[in-house]
Formats: sequence, structure tokens, C-alpha cells
Amino acid sequence: MKNSLKQLLRTPMKTALFFLLMTAATVLLVLGANLWAQTQAQMDAVEKQFTTLGTVEQLPDYEAPVKTKTLDSLWLGAEETESVYGTVYDESVLDFPGAAYVHGPEKRTYYAALLPEEYTAPERQDTPPFNGSRCVIEFTPLESGRADRRQTVQVNRMLYGTYSGDEMKLCDMLSENTVNLEAGKRYLAYVTLSAESLQSFRAGDMFFVPQSITGTPQVDAEGNRLNDGVTLPTIMEVTPEFYDSETWEIVRNWAQALYTRWQSYPVLAAESLDLLPSFHENTVFLSAGREITDAEFADGAAVCMVSAEFARNAGLAVGDRVPLSLYLANKAENPQWEFGFQVQWRGSRSPGLLNAAGEPYSVFFEQKYKIVGLYDTFRLAGSKNGTGEIARNMFIVPTASVTASDAENIGAFGAMNRYTTSFQIPNGTIDEYRTAYEQNVPESVRTHLQLTFDDNGYSEVVGGLENLRTAAIILFAAGLLSALAILVLLLYFFIVKQKKRTAIERSLGMSKNQCHVSLVSGVVVLSAVAVILGTVCSSVLFEKVQTLDLTGQNEHTFSMEYSLWARDESAVETEDAENTGVLEVVIPAAMILLTTGLSVILVNRSLKYELIEMLNK
Repeated sequence: MKNSLKQLLRTPMKTALFFLLMTAATVLLVLGANLWAQTQAQMDAVEKQFTTLGTVEQLPDYEAPVKTKTLDSLWLGAEETESVYGTVYDESVLDFPGAAYVHGPEKRTYYAALLPEEYTAPERQDTPPFNGSRCVIEFTPLESGRADRRQTVQVNRMLYGTYSGDEMKLCDMLSENTVNLEAGKRYLAYVTLSAESLQSFRAGDMFFVPQSITGTPQVDAEGNRLNDGVTLPTIMEVTPEFYDSETWEIVRNWAQALYTRWQSYPVLAAESLDLLPSFHENTVFLSAGREITDAEFADGAAVCMVSAEFARNAGLAVGDRVPLSLYLANKAENPQWEFGFQVQWRGSRSPGLLNAAGEPYSVFFEQKYKIVGLYDTFRLAGSKNGTGEIARNMFIVPTASVTASDAENIGAFGAMNRYTTSFQIPNGTIDEYRTAYEQNVPESVRTHLQLTFDDNGYSEVVGGLENLRTAAIILFAAGLLSALAILVLLLYFFIVKQKKRTAIERSLGMSKNQCHVSLVSGVVVLSAVAVILGTVCSSVLFEKVQTLDLTGQNEHTFSMEYSLWARDESAVETEDAENTGVLEVVIPAAMILLTTGLSVILVNRSLKYELIEMLNK
């Protein structure tokens, strides 16, 4: 080996050049391989953590004014409208060729459920709907006059509620065709405490306003109405036969249904948490326990997740079992519309208070659900009602766990909207999905549907990583090609061109093995030192490169409002490649072994020649 190294040093410029070139090639090769492996690991991590959610909104044909006035419209000075649809499409219109789904389109149903009294939240126990500000009364006007003018009436009977006064101020400010009240006659009304404006309400200048007793129509599974619903006058005259009439029966049933709804809790049935926009946008997150698994969703396991706030108030924990009694299905709105955060409960405007027979809905399904996880909310407490699918004190259960038919208990049915209907597609396939959608769904349907996609910024993040991976591959390829070229030249000059030297060494009595050592050892040592030095340099460079923002993520050139970084930038975890350390051993070892193997092969080839032939080479 000593002799071999001396021979290399006789051509110092050439040896130094090959040493530096081999070192540089190794740096390119190992650095490129490490960056490639690291970038691929990050892309795999992003693929696992990001999801692409599509939501569907059916656009109404037009907006029509709501016939029944509300205090909201009076206070806000704007007329309330309702959306009118011609054909109501279901999620099956999105089942078309070329649609690759991770989770297919789902139009979610939420249920109103009753719980045993021991689980009832404190605010539901202390403030029932019929308290001092909300009641059904029988009253007598002290003076005759129009009901839409504020006047004082005598309270004869408190049919529902806890109002304790003998008199109250009344004004029928919502009725289109108000009645004339006659002094001495008896009337019945459902009244709520209110004022002419928000300013008056805050100033304490309040009175009671008769509200219409209404109930939405019951519908079947296809959305067909089974009745026209219930709408009673805001003020009804009490005649001698009134309390034996059908009207009184409706009032009594309606009041009972209203009280039952106050004691109810929303139960959202879903096929995957990945389909819920709030979980996707990370405004809802797991705070204790675990999430419902895909297998549990598919099998319809009797498991649930519930809000951490409700669990604290009800004294519940992960692992407890809660009996839920489902009695009403809402297939029109999301739970937050009725059981929101700003308004605990919509009261008499709740859908499905009475069925087609004018009676309260009865329980159609009972099940004990095991709590497997608690969720908490981020930025939802002040959200406007109806702007999300997560409601206060809500349970989330697998759709398949509700094994009884709800066909006889559907209180509302409506078109798809972004909070009730969603689907999940593979990341990075939005353009392919849109193309297939436009090719396979008739334009007459597409004009009524609005699709929205949210990939949490996946496209931007992966775009940067793909650029980095491409650069890493180019770097690796450049290093590999240059290393091979340098190795070929090294072997050519220090092995192939040394036939005369080999002949002289053989003439001096050296064996073939000694000739092997004389030629190969120096080349191997030179390449080994160069490769090791190049690997060390590449490791240092790799550490420096990792501190740089090569993907452009920190530039925030895209909206991060709905990204996983919206709540906490550490919510997205990137993984370091587990095999980068292995590459720093395997690649240098492979290069040294390749150099050794090719050197031995070339020396063996030279030793096959006769001495005279080698001297003439």
C-alpha cells in the first residue's frame, strides 16, 4: 500500500485533481440523495395530515319574502326572505364516472334527542322556555282598541310559563291583520318579552308581543309534505267552547313540543369526521380521548363524541355511556341553525314541533352511546347561527349507528348546502374532479350547484416540496453521473494506463497478489478519503439547507385562513427522513466497493497479458 501511495504522489497535480473532483461529486451525490429522501418524507407527512374537502350548495331559484314577520326583521329594518327551489337535488347527482372519492358525497341529518334528567345542562333546568319572558296566557283587555297599539291587559290564567304579574303591557306589532280587542272579553296568546327596537330593549322600555303559534309541515323521506303545518292567529278569542276545540288541542300540543325541544340536544350523524367542515378547518379539535375511527363509522358502532363543555357541565368523561332518545330528524339545516352559539335555541321557530296529526313527535330510536372523545371549539363561540355544522352541546355519532328508520319523524327537508353536504377527494385531484364533473353532470344540474374545494393549502405546500424534490433529483443525478465519470477517468489513468508498471513489478518478482495491492490499494485509499470527506461536507451542507425556506412556505403567498396553521403553526408536523443517516453510510460504502471491484477487475485483466505485451502497451 505504501508503494502504491508513493506512485500516486509522483503525479501530485493529477492526484489532487481527481481527489477534489471525487470529493465534490460525493458532496453532490449524498446531498442530493438526502434532500430527495427528506423531501419525500415531508410530502408523505403532508399527504397524511392534509385532506381535500368539497362542499355542495344548491342555489335557490329565487328569494321570496317571509310571510310571517319576526322581531329580528323589525329590529334590523330588513325584510326576511326564504329560498325557493324548483327541483331539490340530492347527493346522488355527484355519483358520476371519473369521480374518485376518499369519502363519497354525504348529506347529513341531525336529530333532536332527549337525555335523562341527570345529564341535562344547568341552563336548561333553571330557565325553561316558558318563564317570565315567554308564556301562553289568557287575558282580558282593560280597554277596547286595536291590538297593535300598546295597552295594558289583565292576566286571567297563566297556561304555560311563570309570569307572576296580574297585568302586562301588550302590543301585537307583528300581525299583518291585527284584531280589535274588546274590553271584558277573554283572549289567548303566546307572548314574548320584547321592545320596539334594540335601543328600547336596552333602555328597559319593554312589553309583550303576541307571536304566531306555528309548526312546520311533516315530510316523508323524499321531502314530500304530509300536511300544511300549523299556523294559528297571534291572538285567539276564548269562547265557552274554546277549551274543547281542536285549536286548544293544537296549542297544548305545541306548547308541550316546545318545552320538549328546550330539553333536547342536537345529535349529528356523520360517516367520517373528515367530512365535517369544522374539523377540516381545524376550528374544532380533539381535547380528550380519541376520534371515532373509520371502522366504527363503517360498522355503526354505538360510540360518540361530545363537546367538552357539555361533558364538564353534565359530569361526564371519556368512557361513560349516555342514553340518547332520538325523536326528530332534520334533513334541511345544520344543527347550529337551531342549537347555535349566539342563540341557545330558536324557540317557536324550531322546525318539526308537531307532526301531521298535530301531535308532538315520539321517540323512534334509543341507544346508549359510549363517549370515546371530547371535542372543543376554536373561534366558534361568537359565530353567527347557521354558519357551521357544530352546535353547542352536540353529540357526533356514526350514521350507521342509527338503525331505526326516521321516515315517520322528519320535521324538515331541504336542499344541499355547504354545512350539510360534503365529500372528500384525494389530495391534488381538484382539477381532475372538476373536469369529470363538467363532462358527466348535465349543465342543467350544474347551473344549480356550487362546488367549493378546500385543501388546507395542500396545493401550495406540495407545490413547493415538489420543486425542492425536483432540484434534489437533479442534484443527485448530477452527482451520480459526475462520480461515475470521475471514477472511470481515475481507473483509466491509475489502473489501465499502468500496464508497463505492472510488467516491471512482475519482472522484479512480485506476485499477482502483490501487484493487486500495489495498483488497487492506492486508488481505493484515495477514493475512500475523498468519499468520506465529501460525505462529511454534504452532511454539514444538509444541516444548513434544512434551516432554509426552500419551499416558500414562510412567504405566505396563499391564504392561510382555513389552513391547519390557522390555530397553531405547530399543528402541521413534518417528518425527517428516517433513512438519511443510512444514506450517508450506504452511498460512500457503495462508491468505495465499486471502486475496489472495478480496480480488481481491471488489474486482473492486465495480468492476463504476457510481460512482453504489457511492456509494449
